[in-house]
Order: sequence, then structure tokens, then C-alpha cells
Amino acid sequence: MHRYFIIPVLIFFIIISLFVLYLQFFYLDWKWDVLPDNFDVKTETYQEKVLDESCDDDGEVKIIKLKKDIIENRLFADSDDITNKSSIHSVYLLPCDVKDRKFDINNDIHFAIQSINNWFLDKTKNQIINFDKKNNNLSDITFVRVNKSIEWFTKFNTKENNKEDASSKIEKIILSNQNLFINFENKKFIIFFEGWEKRRSITNKSCGRSRYNGKVAIFYTSEKDKKIKSCTKDNINKSNKKLFGESEQTILHEILHTLKVPPKCGTNIDLKDPFHVNDNKDDIMNKVSGSLYLDFNNDDYFKHKIENCPDLSDSNYLIKVK
Repeated sequence: MHRYFIIPVLIFFIIISLFVLYLQFFYLDWKWDVLPDNFDVKTETYQEKVLDESCDDDGEVKIIKLKKDIIENRLFADSDDITNKSSIHSVYLLPCDVKDRKFDINNDIHFAIQSINNWFLDKTKNQIINFDKKNNNLSDITFVRVNKSIEWFTKFNTKENNKEDASSKIEKIILSNQNLFINFENKKFIIFFEGWEKRRSITNKSCGRSRYNGKVAIFYTSEKDKKIKSCTKDNINKSNKKLFGESEQTILHEILHTLKVPPKCGTNIDLKDPFHVNDNKDDIMNKVSGSLYLDFNNDDYFKHKIENCPDLSDSNYLIKVK
């Protein structure tokens, strides 16, 4: 092949490669700019986006109560605690412009929590997670809507750790509104957020986030691109089923992170991803949230018998059952 043909081909290939590297590692937001929120796929036109009158993306964050949100059995604040023991409290959190799917009052969240503890009891034989409940034994779920749009939650550069991602904003909202919750210092929170989180790959859904030993775990119940498989495929949004499915695996996985699982002293901590274990892909604390094991071989975080290493079985957020 003639060199005068090879040289331009090589130059073209190098340019394309550099462009791909730029999109993959530097300008990550191109994935989100291709089809903006106001682009109508059916008509192939840009629709004028009118922000709901309850929204105020430029002002301070406030909790709001819309007339349409006031529904029988809905709770806008934490109910009186049955006990003073440490517990996981559930919150159904909505942006101002997002549809209320009533997961807090149609038992979707309750069934998800119930299936998590059924699975947990099966693995531990005598322990469950102490989720906050009401006197009628149903889950105590606080409904929270804020005056910020879904665009406000997701409007940030996808280079992570800038404290402007959706999970950081959600965490700040909970920590800034301690008055809504009783016995706040002894509670951790699982947030069911009607929204999504930006991520590096637009083809891979991100269904949960949490901070190791943090106060708040988050489960994302919606998705920007409806073609991507929803996070709410099991009990959430399908309250007639009581399965320990992908949704529940993610919820439990993120909650366990807040309970300092897995500890760094575990035997099989993933060196490339030290907040997960790598000895079995079906372990709940594998990076993809397995469904079969709570600490495969019991050598990382549950009844592991490792000297001077924290054990989940000793957590104040677990309670023994007969």
C-alpha cells in the first residue's frame, strides 16, 4: 500500500482515537447533552420547558407541601418511635416537578423492606435490620418534597466528588432537616428518590449510592432514559410481589455500606474497589450486589471471627428475633 495513502489514514485514526479518549475521560457530559430533557423524540422538536410554579432552583432549598401531595395515611414527619433503639428510617423524596407515584402509601416501599428482612433473617437465622416502624407494624416512611427540580439535582459535571452530584444534595437535605425526625442521632436513612444520578456510562444504570459509615443511603427510583432498564422492577412499583429482587439487593447493599460493611480488615476486600468483596459474585457486598450470600464463607464482615475486626452481627442497627 502506498505510503501517501497510509499516512493520512494513520493521521485520521489518531485523531479519532484522541477524540474518543477525550469524550470518555475528559468531557463526560456529552452523553447527557446529546438529547436534552426538552427534546421530544416523537416530534423531533425542542419543547419550551416550563418549570413548575412550586420550583425555585435559584433560591435556598426548602421543603414544600403541595395540595396534591396531601393524601390519607401520608406522613410528612417522623412518627413517634416505638423504641429508642438505633434504626433505619425510610424517606420518599421528590423534586418539585416529579410525579408522585405514592410508593410511601401503596406499600411498595414497605414490601421491599419486608422482603429485605425476610432474606436477611434467612441468612442470619436470628437477626434482622431494625427498620423504623409504626405501631401497626407498617414501615414508618416520611414523605419529603423539595422546591428543586430534577434538573437541579442532576445539573453538575460528571467528574465526581465535587459535592454537587445528586447524592450529595440529597444527603445535605436530610442532614439539614433533622427537625423532621425523632431520635435523629440514632437513625440512619434509606432515601427512595424519584429521580436519577448521572454516571460515566449512560448505558449503565446507577440505582444506588451511599457513603461508607455515612448517615444516608439512596435508592434511585427513576431513570432519565426510559429505554434503560428501570431500577424499580421488583417490589417497588409492583406491590403485588414480595421478592428479593435487584431493587432490594441494591437497597440492602447501600444500607450495609452505611453500617461500615465491609470492614477493611476483611479477608477478601477487593483491592481495586475496597468497599466491596471479591470472593463470590453472589455475595450481597460484591460490587454488583449478589443475591445468595451474606458474607460468603463468613470471612469478611458477618460472623467472621477475625480478631479486632468489626462484625456486622454486633451492629446496633440489627435486632435479634426468636
